[in-house]
Parts: sequence; structure tokens; C-alpha cells
Amino acid sequence: MSRFYFHLTDGKQTLDDAGGLELAGEAAAREEARLFARDLAAGRLMNDRNWSGWMVAIANEAGQQLDCVPINAAGPR
Repeated sequence: MSRFYFHLTDGKQTLDDAGGLELAGEAAAREEARLFARDLAAGRLMNDRNWSGWMVAIANEAGQQLDCVPINAAGPR
């Protein structure tokens, strides 16, 4: 298990994920980011903000960015 962080960014501002999540690996982290982005886009989380143009940036324990998922393109499941 590794810890992954899911920061929210629009390229100008960043909302850091201080706690992160313990997940089985990068594939699980990408799925978590996709689900997080979907819930933000649908207004199920943090619905007081317009997330257009924002992304969920996935970082590993060392702080290295692994991938990012656009919030408006997360799509339904």
C-alpha cells in the first residue's frame, strides 16, 4: 500500500490534499481521482465552487505528480 494525494488545481490556484489515501497502487489512485472528479463535477462534493477548468492532480508520497484528471471530463459511471 502506498499513500497518494489528490490535489485540486486550475493551474493558478491549488487546493492541497494534506492527508492523502492509502491505496494499492497507481491504477487504484487513478480510479479514485476519476471518481473524485466525477463527484465534484456532479456537485456531490464541495458544491460551493465552479470546477470548470480544474483538475484532480495525483501525487505520490514523494510529491511527484503522476497524472491528472480534468473535473469537467470525468464523465458518469
